[in-house]
Amino acid sequence: MHGDFYCKYLLLPLFALLSVILLSACQPSSNTPQQSMYQQQLFSFGTLIDINILSNDKHHAKQAIADISREFEQLHTRWHPWNYGALALLNQHFSQSANSQTTPDIIKLIQDSQLLSEQSNGLFNPAIGRLIQLWQFDQLEDEKHAFKLPDPQAIQQLVSVKPQMQNIQIHNNEVSATKMEIALDFGAFAKGVAIEKAIKLLKKNSIKNALINAGGDLKVLGDKNGKPWRIGIKNPLKTQDSSTKAIIAAIELKNNEALFTSGSYERFFEFQGKHYHHIIDPRTGYPAQGTLSVTVLSEDAALADAASTALFIAGPELWSEIAKKMHIQYVMLMTDDNKIYLTPAMAERIELLTDIRPIIVE
Repeated sequence: MHGDFYCKYLLLPLFALLSVILLSACQPSSNTPQQSMYQQQLFSFGTLIDINILSNDKHHAKQAIADISREFEQLHTRWHPWNYGALALLNQHFSQSANSQTTPDIIKLIQDSQLLSEQSNGLFNPAIGRLIQLWQFDQLEDEKHAFKLPDPQAIQQLVSVKPQMQNIQIHNNEVSATKMEIALDFGAFAKGVAIEKAIKLLKKNSIKNALINAGGDLKVLGDKNGKPWRIGIKNPLKTQDSSTKAIIAAIELKNNEALFTSGSYERFFEFQGKHYHHIIDPRTGYPAQGTLSVTVLSEDAALADAASTALFIAGPELWSEIAKKMHIQYVMLMTDDNKIYLTPAMAERIELLTDIRPIIVE
């Protein structure tokens, strides 16, 4: 889990995605009405976000893009864990053992996260914000920042406290925490929630066909001029490869489906020859071990976001159990010893583009 929240607008061409690649679909039939593509790119939640709308109504498309941009900018301000917004203020009050009123959307984030945390046996845990802050992954864009490992004693101290979402209490819109070490960081949940909000804005503007992609985590509406949105999933072992070998699998998404991937290659640094990625195991305080990437398919982008993190941390031994508890049917997990695990439902949907023989786990 990480907590990188930035928001600025970029007018750039569609870029090569970190976790997935939009693949060309077969040509639609000549009888299929062609719609124009409207695209906008912005930078928020620590990643580039592409808004892709297919529509013959230019006004509705432009209005939807403006509404989404404004919504993401507001969410950026409120949900940043440290920079002067509503969540940062709440975290400050937690550190002072004080009660605090906050915004309705943050209360809902807390309540939804409490349920997801319980279902994941605490592996999805936004309450470990101070632990995440120790690792300084939000400084990766700063070329002048010299990385070093956090103090092991500081990690151990926070882990020993065992901050949990269940340590947060809500009474009449007033929020309190039973442990002053708790700080909320929704970096493993915010993109999914924001994408769901964006989808609602698209529907409000009568948009029926669209794709919103937040750094490789995405959700689609409708289709792409009569054909499914065909998505290529990046090979975690070939992240710097521009050839077709960089794609390990492909999948066609149906209306209202979301695809989220958590990978050890997405945000990391190297220190003394060792790889340290941003997905922190709340049980140890260190990057989770054993997994290279997890891809989750769901109609709920927020659930897919949280589940991809929880299943990554669960690793090859526990992921199937946690997936069932979180009611996730579609999962692909790749381990650091190059094994690929699939749920039966995912095995029916996904097209593997690798010689690795998958292990189907009931």
